[in-house]
Amino acid sequence: MFAARRFPLLTSIVAVAVLATASVQAAEPRKGGTLSISIESDLSTLDPLNTLSSFNDREAGILVYDTLLDMDSKGRIVPHLAEKMEAAPDATWFRLTLRDGVKFHDGTPLNADAVIKHYQRMMDPKNRCRCLVDLNNIASIDADGPLTITFKLKAPAAQFPAVLTDTSAMIVSPAAVEKYGKDYDFNPVGTGPFRFKEWQRGSQIVYVRNEDYWRKPPHLDGVVLRAMPDQQTRYASLKAGNLDIVMNPAPGDIIDAKNDKNIQILNPGSLATSFVQINQTAPDVSDVRVRQAMAYALDRVALNKAIGKGVYKIANTVFGSGLAPHEQVDGYPGYDQAKAKKLVADYGKPIKLKMAVSAAPQSMLSAQALQQMWKRVGIEVELQTMEQVQLIRAALNRDYQIMLFRWAGRADPDMNVYQFFKTKSPSNLVNYSNPEMDRLLDAGRATTNEAERLKIYRQVNNILARDLPYLLLTYFDNYSLVSAKVHDIPLVPDGLLRLQTVWKDQ
Repeated sequence: MFAARRFPLLTSIVAVAVLATASVQAAEPRKGGTLSISIESDLSTLDPLNTLSSFNDREAGILVYDTLLDMDSKGRIVPHLAEKMEAAPDATWFRLTLRDGVKFHDGTPLNADAVIKHYQRMMDPKNRCRCLVDLNNIASIDADGPLTITFKLKAPAAQFPAVLTDTSAMIVSPAAVEKYGKDYDFNPVGTGPFRFKEWQRGSQIVYVRNEDYWRKPPHLDGVVLRAMPDQQTRYASLKAGNLDIVMNPAPGDIIDAKNDKNIQILNPGSLATSFVQINQTAPDVSDVRVRQAMAYALDRVALNKAIGKGVYKIANTVFGSGLAPHEQVDGYPGYDQAKAKKLVADYGKPIKLKMAVSAAPQSMLSAQALQQMWKRVGIEVELQTMEQVQLIRAALNRDYQIMLFRWAGRADPDMNVYQFFKTKSPSNLVNYSNPEMDRLLDAGRATTNEAERLKIYRQVNNILARDLPYLLLTYFDNYSLVSAKVHDIPLVPDGLLRLQTVWKDQ
């Protein structure tokens, strides 16, 4: 962890859990083998510039790219491509010293010039990067030597170190961007532990070991990410030995795997939350009485038992269970059918809604259960099913009324609320606007005192519980089911699998 001035991320100490394991650790890791991992859907992109910030996109990205800073198992920010960080006491500038001798996969050096070019590309308004909401506070990026860069900010930003762990900090080779142009998406070049080999759209992405990795080269020969939407197929493939890892398995499979000596159940905790997001300008749901009725109609405990098999925790905030503010909330609506029915009656006209939902089986089960709960209080909901990439694009275009969604979460509270609830933010997908919220979000970003930030985000939680742009369901722990033949997976609260040290039995 950085010895320099500590910036409060408001992370709780997340318990690292291995719920079941049958693996026997050998004395020495073995080199070789290809790791096969299932993901829920195909990717939208391999270019951090164009990512829709889905969990799958980020997992694919960290194999080929490194970030300037990273997160450890306790949610702390630690060095990565940057070996040192200095910061202004008021969080108005941050100076990073890069590691010497690091090279991109194309052989070009990682230096201050390359990092600056990367950020210039990400920040160019013409490129329309979703990351702009995190980067638009940067006033300038200056090279203070071949390996030293200084980010100067327009306003204090306590969360900025966390930004340097995120997708926008997956550093891309400027030479590769220039060489491949519009075809860069199929030719990604980073400094990461694995090199990109091929992308078979709709099927799989193949990576091979980076023999020149700046840390030790990975033990694995390669990694394959397989797009497998059907949960039953994923789990059956794992049990049959055709997969090594199932990410985000069905709750029933987690329970079943507890009795299988050949499967490890890994749970690093989570920053993720599942919810129904509501377009605040759409018909009917623009009225807070309708949103309140929808919230009171939801028996979230019963939903978690029936669909989630009791695996997850009920959510009352957007911060996930891995961030301290997740416990700081008053008055989130609990289950109360009578209140829901009264609100519907007070509204005084029929409520007929359309909910966009992923076609994935688990999402459909949840959506159908929500549909029935709302029907009991007089709210009719039509389900609109679509593939995950289509769902994300509908959200980005605000082309929906309500939507069943999941947010993977980020390392600082600011990054979980500012972009989504700040008026006119590019990532404010629910068209939410509240001057009081805007003031608090600006204050949370500018404040470096940890106790004060906690107070601010408690107020944020309370406003969200009142205004209900999201109907919160559960904190979504990032479980993975792993073959007992796989060893030494580091568990990090963001749920992403860092595979540089992983090895498997042959």
